[in-house]
Amino acid sequence: MLCPRCQQGDIAKAKIKATEQLIYICKECDATWFAFDHIGEVPFIDFGTYMLEIGLPPLLSELQVQD
Repeated sequence: MLCPRCQQGDIAKAKIKATEQLIYICKECDATWFAFDHIGEVPFIDFGTYMLEIGLPPLLSELQVQD
């Protein structure tokens, strides 16, 4: 799925390793949603901003991409 924010990157399903929370993140702009059905329907949050809000470093290495 193409990101509705940047129109350039694909959306990947990923898990935050520390919390095991599933997210959907754009590989290009880091726009993040918490449910597949929310993509393009609910405002995104920036991945880095969200990670800092929950007390984790804003690094992509904190994610495990799901198949």
